[in-house]
Amino acid sequence: MAKAAFNKKKTPFTSTLDLNLRKKLVKCYIWSTALYGAETWTLRTVDQKHLGNFEMWCWRRMEKSSWTDRVRNEEVLLRVSEERNILHEIRKRKVRTIVPQIVKV
Repeated sequence: MAKAAFNKKKTPFTSTLDLNLRKKLVKCYIWSTALYGAETWTLRTVDQKHLGNFEMWCWRRMEKSSWTDRVRNEEVLLRVSEERNILHEIRKRKVRTIVPQIVKV
């Protein structure tokens, strides 16, 4: 579903807009779609791998870099000045969901 959202609106993400603006757009529109309800997910190792692959897919598409170009993931992350953090974002969302419930008790 998130890949479909990216492909529908791919022009702003792959255009000549400023890199920081494109990164904000991806995190705002695409990740919000992909991580909808992530607070309740039970993440298995396979799921974590798929989410990591999805994150790299987004950054590669944003940089117009195909998988056939043989560009390493680390190089793509350096180009966009990012680190892998989609799993960290899920953990933050889970904590934000749990902590208010503990404080109320």
